[in-house]
Amino acid sequence: MKKIYISAVLILLTLVSCEKNFDEFNKNTNDPTSATAESLLPHGIESAVDLYMGNATYSLGMDVGNLWPQHWARIQYVESDQYNIPAEVIDQSWRDFYTESLADFNKINILGQAAGNENYQAIAIIMRSWVFQLLTDIYGDIPYSEALKGSDGTYTPTYDSQKDVYAGLVADLKSASDMINTKTVSSTGDILFAGNMSKWKKFANSLSLRILIRMIGKTDASIDVNAEITRILSNPETYPVFTSKSDMASLAYLAQSPSNNPINENRKTRDDHRISKTMVDKLKLFNDIRLTVYANKPEAGGDYVGLPNGLNAADANSYGLAKTSKIGSYFTAATAPGVLMSYAELLFIKAEAAYNGITAAGDVETNYIDAIKASHEQFSLAASDTYLSGVAYKGGNEGYTQIMEQKWIALFGQGLEAWAEQRRSGIPALTAPVSNFNDNIVPTRLPYPSSEEALNSSNFANALSRQGGENDKKLKLWFEQE
Repeated sequence: MKKIYISAVLILLTLVSCEKNFDEFNKNTNDPTSATAESLLPHGIESAVDLYMGNATYSLGMDVGNLWPQHWARIQYVESDQYNIPAEVIDQSWRDFYTESLADFNKINILGQAAGNENYQAIAIIMRSWVFQLLTDIYGDIPYSEALKGSDGTYTPTYDSQKDVYAGLVADLKSASDMINTKTVSSTGDILFAGNMSKWKKFANSLSLRILIRMIGKTDASIDVNAEITRILSNPETYPVFTSKSDMASLAYLAQSPSNNPINENRKTRDDHRISKTMVDKLKLFNDIRLTVYANKPEAGGDYVGLPNGLNAADANSYGLAKTSKIGSYFTAATAPGVLMSYAELLFIKAEAAYNGITAAGDVETNYIDAIKASHEQFSLAASDTYLSGVAYKGGNEGYTQIMEQKWIALFGQGLEAWAEQRRSGIPALTAPVSNFNDNIVPTRLPYPSSEEALNSSNFANALSRQGGENDKKLKLWFEQE
């Protein structure tokens, strides 16, 4: 009996001890209860770049960005190429930029502040700025200054005007560039630059120049655009920018799903896109070797064949899947890079700034030629002397057209950026397809999502009223207005 009593006491004590430590025993060490900046950063970056490039279910990148500037065309399911875009592209793109990517970057910024790590704060601000730039370029006026404040009770944020969003982003990027220091960040978490803060600093200032060039020549800009461009370009030690191909902001996708390029994932089950006839005709006119990378020759043989944009289903089908050129294998590979901003683009920005009389930008012609060379080098090609002679800078209005046309060519693979620049400059002059759902107008924006009209109706209405139009694809954004 004594042994039984002692055993019973020991069991009871063990049970009490287990109960006291129950929470400890039931902790999953592989499921942390608090996120870190390092753990949030990969999802924030990849979710944003995936959406920018295009995904398998609703494709902002492929069926807006690449179609509407006429880089790509659709040979099947042609409605998007006729400007009849599914509501899910409009609604879910807005939703995912705000609730996925921006939410992550906002949290990373907060965590960086709490840890006293200014570099994580800077990365979060830079990536947040890139996403906000995409949003305003796509939709127009957007929630910006009051966005991401749901935890503070701000559930119906006001919309900032596009010109004020741009000005705010320039200030944010300057702040991010200034706060970058020698503190380390995880090379594992930083899937864009592997912890190289020098490259983050260059990206911040290069991205700022992209935003500033959107504002150049606008008399109602809320900042001194020329002075801001000069601030950056006249002080490369404090405000460095891209100086080579190796600097460009580019996400290196992996060979295996789910970290492969989303276009590659789409191509596993789909074959709906071809290179646009508009692009093929332009490249053939210049005898441009980039065509060999931008497109594949038809499977049935023969020379490159582009597809006209916006054909009806029967006419598109008549061209033949095997008789038209698919998008080049470079862009559909699993490891195809997701380019946020290239060195070539930075040089075209400098060329345009110089064209507008900003001396810190250097020489117009030099920047223009160097940009063309950099675009070729981006794809491991070399621009021949014969080619460069054929596209030699002519100056004046014709020279400006050359800059913007070559920029449109170089932005192949960065569809949303190409669409923004084509809308801003009107170069090249694009014609809406005969069959279209936008009154023969190449779309100028995406409409705001239905969720905003339902849940943020007052601010939604004010934003449309301020921009002077309906919630459609014909309203000209601020950067496009005369």
